[in-house]
Amino acid sequence: MSNFSKLARQRTTYIALIIASYGLLYGLDTATTAVAIPALKGDFRLDSLQIEFICASTMLGAICGLIFMITLGNKWGRRLALLVDSSVYIVGFLLTAMSSSFYMCIVGRAIIGVAHGISTMIAPVFIGEISPKAHRGLFITFNMVGINVGMLGGFILCWIATLATLNNSWRWVFALCAVSSLILLVLMVLFVPNSPRDLIFRNRVDEASKVISMLNGPATWDAAEVRREIDAIADVIQSEKCASFRQLFSRANARPLAIACILQAAKQSSGFSSLQYFSAYLFQVIGVSGSSRFTQAPTVILSCVQVASVLTSLGVVDRIGRKRLLLISFVAMAVGLVVLGGAFVTITGFEQINKADCTLYTRCGACLLDTSCGWAAAEGICLARSAGSTTAVVFSESCQMHFAREHIGSWLAVISIIFSLGTFTLGLGSIPWVIQSEIFCQAMRSRASGVAAIFNWLFSYTWTVSFLQLAFNITLPGVFWFYAALMCSTIGSIFWMIPETSGKSLEEITVELRSASLLHREKHTPQGPTTALEYT
Repeated sequence: MSNFSKLARQRTTYIALIIASYGLLYGLDTATTAVAIPALKGDFRLDSLQIEFICASTMLGAICGLIFMITLGNKWGRRLALLVDSSVYIVGFLLTAMSSSFYMCIVGRAIIGVAHGISTMIAPVFIGEISPKAHRGLFITFNMVGINVGMLGGFILCWIATLATLNNSWRWVFALCAVSSLILLVLMVLFVPNSPRDLIFRNRVDEASKVISMLNGPATWDAAEVRREIDAIADVIQSEKCASFRQLFSRANARPLAIACILQAAKQSSGFSSLQYFSAYLFQVIGVSGSSRFTQAPTVILSCVQVASVLTSLGVVDRIGRKRLLLISFVAMAVGLVVLGGAFVTITGFEQINKADCTLYTRCGACLLDTSCGWAAAEGICLARSAGSTTAVVFSESCQMHFAREHIGSWLAVISIIFSLGTFTLGLGSIPWVIQSEIFCQAMRSRASGVAAIFNWLFSYTWTVSFLQLAFNITLPGVFWFYAALMCSTIGSIFWMIPETSGKSLEEITVELRSASLLHREKHTPQGPTTALEYT
C-alpha cells in the first residue's frame, strides 16, 4: 500500500483500535480477577488449589474456544467471529458477577476463557490483514496496548469500588466488563468492515474492492491500483485454496508453525501469567498493600509502567525490528526474575509451604502463602485461620516488615516485579502475536494462529495452575529462579529460528518462508520434485 493517504491511515487506525479493544476486555478481566482473588478466597472459603483453578479455568476455556475457531475461522470470517466473541464475553462476565458459589464462578470464568481464546486468535490476524505493511507491526501492537490499558482500568475501577466501600466490589467491576463488551459489539457492527483478504478468500471480490478502496482512500487509489492489490492477494490465495488442515503440518508449514508455537511456549514459560494473576496476592506477602485505602496502589503503579512499556514498544517495533526488540525483552525479564528470587529470600526465606502446623512458619510471607493460615500481627505468630473464629485473634491481610533486610527485600521485590512485567510487555508480550500474524499464508493463517494460541493458553494454564504448588514445594525464590532458567534454556533456539519480518508484505513473508522450506527439503531430499500442494 504505497499511496496511503493521511485520511486513510486515520480510518484504518480507528478500525484497528476497535478490533484491539478485545485486548481491553482481556486486560479488564485479568486485573479484576487478580484483585478479586483475596476476596474470593474469603467469600467462597477457597483453598490454594481452588484459587489456582479459578484463574486456570479461564485458560481451559480459551483452549476450547480456540479449538472451536480453528475449524470455523475461515468459514465465519474474522468480523463475524469477533461479533460472536462479544456476545460470549457478555454472558461470561454476567455469570461471574452473579456467581453464588465456587462452581458457578468456574463456569463464568470458563466462558470468559472461550471469549479470550477467540479474540487472541482472530484479533491480531484481522488487524494484520487490514494494515499497510509499513505500519502493520504498530497496528498489531494496539492489541497489547489494549490489554495493558484494560488492566490499568480494571485496577483503577477496583480501587474506586474499594474506596466507595461497595459490598462485593469485584462483582460490580465484572458487571461493568459486561457493559464494555456490549459497547464493543455495537462499535464492531457500526464501523468495522470485513477483511479484504478474508473476502477474496471467499470469492467476494466486489466487496473486497470497496473495502480496499475505503481503507486506502478513494482519492489516492484508483480502480487500476485497487485491481492490482486484489490480484496480488488473489495470486497468493489461489494457490492455497485447496489447503487442508493436514497440510498445516506439512514440511512447508513446519517452520512457521514451529516458530509460532515455540514463541508462545517461551513467552508463557517466563511466568508472566502467574505474576500477573497473583500480583495483588504477592504484594500482600511482600507487605506493601496493608492499608485498605491504598491496597490497589502497587497494582495501579505496575499497570502504569506496563502501559508506558507497551507504548514504547508501539513506537519502536517497526523501526528497530521484531527480533531485536524480542531479544532485549527476553534478556531483561530473565535478569528481573533472578533478582526477584533473591528479594524473596529475605521475605519468605526458603520455607516450604506444606507444614501441618501453622505455628511452624517463622515468617509472615510464608504464613500468608498458606491459605489455611493467618498472620496474627499483634502476637507475631502464624496461626490456623480456624483459630480466629474461636478466639479474639485478628489476622493481618498484609505483612509488615520490621527488619532492615526485610524492608530492602520488600522494595527490591516490588521493583523487580514491576521491572519484569514491564520488560515482558516491551517485547515478549506483543512480538509473538505480531510475528504469528505475519508468517502464515492466507489459507493457513486462521488455523495456524489457533494452534499457536493453543500453545499460549496451554502453557499459561500449566504455569498458573502450578504456581502456588511450586511455591509450596520449591519455595518462592525457587519458582522465580526456575522461570529464569526456562527462559535461558530457550533463548538460543528461538533466535536461531525467527526471521525478521519488519517492512515486508504478508505475501513477501509467505514466499520467503516457503522458499526457505523448499531449499531445506531439496538439501535433504534431492531425489525428486515435490508438488505445489505441499507448500500451501
